Amino acid sequence: MSLSRKECFEIISVADREDVIRIGKTIEDRHTITVVRNDNVLLPIKAVDLKEVEFCLGDALATECKVTVDNSEGYMLVLGDDKEKAYYGAIIDGYFEIAGKKEWLFNELKKINQKTLERIATEMSVISNTKVEYEIVD
Repeated sequence: MSLSRKECFEIISVADREDVIRIGKTIEDRHTITVVRNDNVLLPIKAVDLKEVEFCLGDALATECKVTVDNSEGYMLVLGDDKEKAYYGAIIDGYFEIAGKKEWLFNELKKINQKTLERIATEMSVISNTKVEYEIVD
């Protein structure tokens, strides 16, 4: 199995924080980590109206982290205020670039991805069973 760095990033960004932290700590124990940045940021949420004019709906709070793992840069951006998940996600991203044999990491990410897909499917099945009734009031 092979994953691109983009696929790795996407899996980590939506994964459960416990899984990201567990993998990140395993890497952290074996490598030199330097934090470059770990801050909260506001991201504009952009939309396009019917006349194709772009506008901002508002902002979303996110956490951005940049680290070096043995001189390889790692980056992670997660929605919400979760500096720990962003930190360990950035470690995984940095490790992705330096790892010789990545089978261990690929297998872990594959398990996390499957778990996330199952969680999303469960959430969607709950949502799909809900109904909204509208009543017109004169």
